[in-house]
Amino acid sequence: DLAVWLISGHFPIGVTKYLTWKQTLWIDRLTCTHHLWTIPLFIFGANNLSVDSYLLSIQLVVVHVMLSRWLTPQCIEKTGDDKFRIEDDNSRSDAKKKDPTRYRYLNVNLSHELWKDITLGFLQISDDNPPGITYLSRLLWRWQLFNFLTFVGILIPVSKLI
Repeated sequence: DLAVWLISGHFPIGVTKYLTWKQTLWIDRLTCTHHLWTIPLFIFGANNLSVDSYLLSIQLVVVHVMLSRWLTPQCIEKTGDDKFRIEDDNSRSDAKKKDPTRYRYLNVNLSHELWKDITLGFLQISDDNPPGITYLSRLLWRWQLFNFLTFVGILIPVSKLI
């Protein structure tokens, strides 16, 4: 998504479009760069990846998403001099519509909902505002499918070349 945007100026999927939102802080842009260098680093460091690598990936993604959902609120409100109020889960469907000068939209690892910029139909997993466990199940099986395709289509073939 990001590579296509850098070349063409448009996001085909929308999963990284949040980087262009005016409320996205520079530190968020900086910390997300790991998406650009981890796959090339793993390809360089790997030598004949095995299925165990993919199984570890599954475990890590599940743990990251679950911890993100549990430990990070979807949104916090700036209430005054360096003070914040955590938004409860009941307000999650409205979080991205709130004033970005007053609210900090977090939604780490998509653990609360898909970003508004992701418009592909088969990725829409939160339009019906499902309960948390249903949303996470939908998110994680799709995430693992994309990780599997990346693993089989890119990581394994390239690791055998290096």
